[in-house]
Amino acid sequence: MRIMIAATLLAAGALISARPAAAADIREVGVGVALGEPIGGTAKFWLDGPWAADAGVGLSDGNAALWADALWHDWSLLPQPSNGRLGVYVGAGPQVRTGADPRFGIRTLGGVSYRPTGHPFELYAEVGPMFRLTQGGQVDAVGGVGLRVMLGGALSKTTK
Repeated sequence: MRIMIAATLLAAGALISARPAAAADIREVGVGVALGEPIGGTAKFWLDGPWAADAGVGLSDGNAALWADALWHDWSLLPQPSNGRLGVYVGAGPQVRTGADPRFGIRTLGGVSYRPTGHPFELYAEVGPMFRLTQGGQVDAVGGVGLRVMLGGALSKTTK
């Protein structure tokens, strides 16, 4: 139970820290699937500027896994394709795994995101270590590939 409370507090901190002080609304929301470690459903909330937050729920080694990350994107680092946008991102946030071997840690990620022009999709690949804060501080690998369907600003709230 203490792990779940700590994870909730860290997830809230990750989402809050992802927002610059002037950011007040979600510009775009995407939902989709993440294939890798862990595997499951994912949602991404685009905030102002290069900032986004993602969250997911899925399976890791047959047990439930929950995660949330603050993400920072750069769309100018890589050469751009003729169709769409290609960017890189880095991020960090908490991850909890339940089951007989419950784990709690901070995952750090590096990834690549592709947004084709005229289509509401995001294709991405990410990888990084998860630093366990339980079970003696071991390091696990996280990451994979995924697809999200972007729903636009339907959930936006205007504060300007």
